[in-house]
Formats: sequence, C-alpha cells, structure tokens
Amino acid sequence: MPSLSERFAVLGPREQRWITLGVGVLCLALLIGVGVLPAVHRIRANPKAQQQAGAQLQNLRLLQFRAQTLQAQPQLDQAEAITRLKASVSLLGGNSELSISDERVHVVLRATPAKAVAEWLARARKEAHAVPVEARLARETQSEEALWSGTLVMALPPR
Repeated sequence: MPSLSERFAVLGPREQRWITLGVGVLCLALLIGVGVLPAVHRIRANPKAQQQAGAQLQNLRLLQFRAQTLQAQPQLDQAEAITRLKASVSLLGGNSELSISDERVHVVLRATPAKAVAEWLARARKEAHAVPVEARLARETQSEEALWSGTLVMALPPR
C-alpha cells in the first residue's frame, strides 16, 4: 500500500495545488478557530468584566472604609453602653421597657412607630455599640402608620 506522500507525488500538478490549497485553508481555519476567536471573544467581553470588577472593587473599598470607621470608634465598657441605651430609649416613646441581664438588653415595644424603631436601632448601634441579636416583632395594622410591637434583644460590648 503506497504512503500518503507517494500518492501525492503520483497526482498531477493541478490536483497537488488544490490539495495543498485545501490543507492550507483547513489549517488557517483551525488556527483562527482555536487561536484567534477565543481572544476576540475575551476582548469583546472584557469591558463588561472590567465594569463588574470595578463595581466589586468599589463595594469592597466601601466595606473596608466602614470597617475602619467602626474600628476607629472608641471602646465602650458595658456600664457606659447601658447608660447610653437608657438615655436613648426615650426615642421609642413611653410604651417601651428596657431590662438588662448580663451582656443582653431586652427591649419590649408596644405600638412603637417604625421610624422611631429604626432611629433607635441606629443610635443604639452607633452610640452604645449594641447589636441586635434577636427580634420578635409584629406589625400592628390599627392605623395607617406602621407600628411595631414585640421584643428586641441587643448584645452589649464585653466588660
């Protein structure tokens, strides 16, 4: 059985040119398909990926800034945190009760406006470094304004 090169040598010059041209076109198509097209697709997709990476980086920098801000806050002892919480409970109105046990503060809310609860939580976190651990709240539908009733458990900074 003759080898491939022997078969090629037997062909006429015209057939040899067509086969050479066909093999060249096939190699060129393979090179473009494997080597060039993936790179082109990456270049086209790159602006989207860059925008996503930029947004993620900006989000991470914001989180880093927040963490550094929290770390820079002066440390509070538990007694100072309790004093600040007691002073801030007036934001919740007269229908709330505050009880303290160990490193936890239990707050009982009765028909407290949602805005007051949000403001008090932000103030408790900022000024007393108290963090909500548990919330069992129910929305009251007696009025148009959102009112909350239930209990909040806040963790105090360590002693």
